[in-house]
Amino acid sequence: MTSPHAHAPTPTAAPAGSPGRPFGERPWVRVVSTLLRLGLAVLWLVAGALKIGDAAGMVRSVRAFRILPESLVHPVAYAVPFVEIALGVLLLLGLAVRVCALLSALLLAAYIAAIAAAAARGLRIECGCFSSGGDLAKGAPTHYTSELVRDSLLLVASGLLARWPSGYLALDRLLDGPPAGRRPARAGETWDDDGWDDDSGDDDSGDDEAWGDDEIRGEDTETDTHVDTGTGRHDGARGGARDGGDPPRGQGTSRRAERQTERQTDSGRSRPAGPRPDRR
Repeated sequence: MTSPHAHAPTPTAAPAGSPGRPFGERPWVRVVSTLLRLGLAVLWLVAGALKIGDAAGMVRSVRAFRILPESLVHPVAYAVPFVEIALGVLLLLGLAVRVCALLSALLLAAYIAAIAAAAARGLRIECGCFSSGGDLAKGAPTHYTSELVRDSLLLVASGLLARWPSGYLALDRLLDGPPAGRRPARAGETWDDDGWDDDSGDDDSGDDEAWGDDEIRGEDTETDTHVDTGTGRHDGARGGARDGGDPPRGQGTSRRAERQTERQTDSGRSRPAGPRPDRR
């Protein structure tokens, strides 16, 4: 007798780094994402820490750009260091990585625009990104080119992190759990950063329905074997369905009713006609 599982192919899991894996989930992409996140975190923490202890220098730096009205100079000067420190802490912990990366990109874009505007208007100022800003002394050189290049590279890094935020050592992955669309855990499986780890070696290709059908076919096989042994009859159609094909859904109940009717008919055929002989 052929086992119900004999013809079921065993699916194989796709190897790590295969084309089927999303680009952002590949190990080397996640390593790069982690390095970008930690680098930006350190950058914003250092920048905010240097500014938070020099409120007067921040006011001079913001006022030197001559962009904001005087009523907004002090609020912006006081808020920027705290925003940068909060951004660095969140990036360091890996919380809301994509949102923080977008905020980082917006801040850097604003800094680039302000420095470019100052250079275009012929202002001689220090941007105050990592030091006390303000107007430069007469004859002191400006550093607009290096500052624009630096902030542009950081802007690209923030954009890449916003596009692929799924790095390692991030609390986001612990809080979010499995990505959307992944099936729940099965028995013997654990979730790690690369997906479900199936300790039993089976693949997660939707075996729940197949097991339900196999169990039905297993019960039908045992019942048919008992009937064939008792009556000596062989039902070739049912045997072929047991060994090779799957019965259509929804016919389990009707087949059981048919087999019950056949058992009653076979029982009537095997019983001899006439009165039961006396065994005494």
